[in-house]
Amino acid sequence: MSTAMTSREAFPVTMGDLTVFCESFKASAVKAINEENTVNGKSLMTSSAVRSLRLVFSGRIYDMSSSVGILVDLGGAMTSDRTYTVIYRGVRFSGCIMQKYELTDSGNDWYDVSFTLITFDEAEVSEE
Repeated sequence: MSTAMTSREAFPVTMGDLTVFCESFKASAVKAINEENTVNGKSLMTSSAVRSLRLVFSGRIYDMSSSVGILVDLGGAMTSDRTYTVIYRGVRFSGCIMQKYELTDSGNDWYDVSFTLITFDEAEVSEE
């Protein structure tokens, strides 16, 4: 039995003016469910609500300038009410706002970056 080795290149993900070459992606969603006990001791679901979808993109941003101007762009995304549309591997996520970012400068020609976006919109297949 042979095992094939596979590899893939990082996918470019654009958020506003930033392009991240995404090497890792994680999506998570949760549904909040309220339960109450009935008079006969059984459980009853009284309500449920879908919480925001969290998207975590990790990868590299290439920036050959001597300043770390990318921090200004990321900081602006954190403090503004701007929403973003992000397409990852043919899936469009609309109405995204930035919840968190991390940037590491290790002295390379790129910055390692990770950012978390949240959205209440449903994902859809992109036509692009």
